[in-house]
Amino acid sequence: METKNIYLIWAHPRHDSLTVQVVKEIQQQAEDKQIAVDTLDLYRADFDPVLRTQDEPDWDDPQKTYAPEVHKLFSQMQGHDTAVIVFPVWWYSFPAMLKGYLDRVWNHGLAYGEGSSLPFKKIRWVALVGGAEDKFEHFGWRKNMSDYLTSASSYLGVTDVDVTYLYNTIGVEADIDNREEHYRSLFVQARKMVKAL
Repeated sequence: METKNIYLIWAHPRHDSLTVQVVKEIQQQAEDKQIAVDTLDLYRADFDPVLRTQDEPDWDDPQKTYAPEVHKLFSQMQGHDTAVIVFPVWWYSFPAMLKGYLDRVWNHGLAYGEGSSLPFKKIRWVALVGGAEDKFEHFGWRKNMSDYLTSASSYLGVTDVDVTYLYNTIGVEADIDNREEHYRSLFVQARKMVKAL
């Protein structure tokens, strides 16, 4: 199935970060491919990532009403066949902002549970890794993160899942002579992910 509509979710506190530049490349490639894109910038949306009692799943009540923000953000995903989630890898995981989004919005009775599911047929994760690929691989972080993201997506009923890793985004673990050229190569990778949709 060819992608027609992308819901692009991203998280970074700085509006001038490399993450933002990657998001812009993804948006441009989608536009070039005539794919519609709706974007959720979690920081600029003032999303509250803290899971409070109101949004804690109630396994005995799949019809539970969560906070209005949760229902609003879940409804914004409707009508999109593909989710693209872009994030920097911090401490070998998501930023807390993104984790809180998954906890609160991809919630029981909405994204999973009897009669509930995400609207997406595909999920593409784009992870910006500060360090070098060989170290990330050596310590098993790539396998760990890939297994987690594909398993979690599958649990939510989406099996067409892929993770794109963009390495050396900080450049301290590898000899990068030309940082701008290196970043351009990362943008090419991000665009290839969209082209493959």
